[in-house]
Amino acid sequence: MMLSVVLPFYRKRAEFERVAALNAPYWSRPGIEVVIALDEPAEEQDLLQLLARFDTVCWRVVVNDRPHGWRPPCRAINVGVRHARGRFVLVHSPESAYVDDGPALALQAALSVERGVVLGRVGFARFDAIDGPLAALFARQVPEALFLRTFYGSLCGPREAFEAVGGYDESFTGWGGDDDDFRVRLEMAGWRLSACAELKLLHLSFETRDGAEQFDPDNDWRKCTPAKARANGEDWGRDFARIARDDPAPADAGAVPAWGQAAPVFAMGSRRQCELCARMLHHEPAPHYFCPRCSAAPPQPLASRLRIVCLLQLRNEARLLEGCLDHLRDHVDGFIALDDGSTDDTARILRREPKLLELLSNPPGGDWNETQNRRRLLECAQCHGAGWVLVCDADERYESLFLRHLGAIVDSLSDTPLSCLSLAVRELWDAPDRFRDDGPWGAKSRVCLFRLPREIAFDAAPALHGPWYPDAVAQHGRMFRSYFRLYHLRMIRREDRIARRDRYRRLDPGHRWQAIGYDYLAEEGPGLRLEKIAPDRGYDLGTLPADLRQADGPALAASERA
Repeated sequence: MMLSVVLPFYRKRAEFERVAALNAPYWSRPGIEVVIALDEPAEEQDLLQLLARFDTVCWRVVVNDRPHGWRPPCRAINVGVRHARGRFVLVHSPESAYVDDGPALALQAALSVERGVVLGRVGFARFDAIDGPLAALFARQVPEALFLRTFYGSLCGPREAFEAVGGYDESFTGWGGDDDDFRVRLEMAGWRLSACAELKLLHLSFETRDGAEQFDPDNDWRKCTPAKARANGEDWGRDFARIARDDPAPADAGAVPAWGQAAPVFAMGSRRQCELCARMLHHEPAPHYFCPRCSAAPPQPLASRLRIVCLLQLRNEARLLEGCLDHLRDHVDGFIALDDGSTDDTARILRREPKLLELLSNPPGGDWNETQNRRRLLECAQCHGAGWVLVCDADERYESLFLRHLGAIVDSLSDTPLSCLSLAVRELWDAPDRFRDDGPWGAKSRVCLFRLPREIAFDAAPALHGPWYPDAVAQHGRMFRSYFRLYHLRMIRREDRIARRDRYRRLDPGHRWQAIGYDYLAEEGPGLRLEKIAPDRGYDLGTLPADLRQADGPALAASERA
């Protein structure tokens, strides 16, 4: 067998009935099989009856007998690849119709590039929009220019390419990005990615779609920055294995078929992104701000850089405050703090800080008023000539890599009015050298650095969990994403996690300010995933209280040296 078309299938019977009629003529040729990985058994009998209509196609159907809700197609794709008999594998969705002879174009393109994997283009359309040749519909739906965003939705390469990286990553649970991750890992493993502009597929559906309905930039970054080329273990592609239909392959099916169709291909790098600035390494020439990984050199230091002032709002934070001030002191021009009714030594610690510009206070016993506190702090920063604001809580630590380059980052953004920079918030868990990375934990971010505007108002901000920056920045500023890290200490100990959960339950009992609620703050379970801090992404562990520094193994020592 020369080519196996692998279709991951989950509750797409109605769509596939229409698409199969369009694609069957291309599948009904020697040297090609269609492998359907049916990832849920509910549609098995209907699907088998449908396939019986196309008896000239060589079908192979593998069924998952375990009912489940939607999940990414990674496991189903891998099962299909494991059961494929072809030298080459073409993967796409069962709703995708070939605009031209897709299998012929894909196979010939893959054959033309040594260690090559070929991408096609995709467009989206409704079934009721088909009023003539699919080529005309594709031309209406997809720009003629070869935009990067249109090259996905189909992939063809030798079966050993899939084997080299362990297939698609079966640990994914959310929507989107699994194909980007796979292509990045192929590239990391030495395979050459090419694009074939003539390989066109139309993703057909009954509802209007454009392919970006659930796009999440944080998820996109995570999927485009894998740490290693290989995913999964040796058991990848074995999630299910019952074969419901298995047509025999013709005796000469392994020969290069005569139906191959040549088309030009060109090199196209993956969407791999920088782990710090999220620049697409192959497609964006330079980052939007200084990045120690991507920038050729730091910007020329400004002769009169605007003042960087760190703002803190605090209540009873004496235990963690000294270390917070210590880790920031050499990187900012001063501190302005608001002591919100502390009854411990918070105020005393602040008063002896050599870089303290001003200490504001509220009387003890008052309610927590987030926006009012921030407004007072920002107005005070204006009085002290601040140009840039860096915010930090006493239980947070910036990674050393960010602090070392804070001045260069500010200089690189000096020409952008009201610019602000977000950082990834990483919740430390059970030890000071590891953070939680599953579910919502791996997607937390916060704007921590911003230009101070003239107008300070928070009329549009929520009363809880709102941004530090005022309305003027939200309405007229430019936000730059980064994945420098801000580590949160308050989640290291289980008792602190429970206390944090209970506090926000009291403050927001109806989940008005956070739809997800607060139970998750203390939840664990089988999906919990912890990641150790790499040596080059550490923070100053010496600024932690002794009880939080307790950890075992070399990772802690390595992180402390960073």
